[in-house]
Amino acid sequence: MGKFFKNALKVSIASLVISITLYVVIIGLFLLSVVTANIFGTVIKIIVPILTLVTILGFIYSFFIKAKQKIPFLTLHFVSLCALSFGIYLAVSFQGFAP
Repeated sequence: MGKFFKNALKVSIASLVISITLYVVIIGLFLLSVVTANIFGTVIKIIVPILTLVTILGFIYSFFIKAKQKIPFLTLHFVSLCALSFGIYLAVSFQGFAP
């Protein structure tokens, strides 16, 4: 495990894969009509903090990549953080809007 965290490229790739997987889970649960609002809300309360921590970890580790892949990984993690922030903003903004 120690070798894994010493290689910034591997940590950044793993973080990106986990982030994409969690985004797919969120979108998949949202699109399923069999999931009730209570279950969806509970899953979101669990997944969003994990997604935030994983994305921030990957973004920080992207600064330590020494190859030419530094810029694409920084950009992908930054876009992920922006999408997450925008989603949280929308959730907070429309929380009292719907009946």
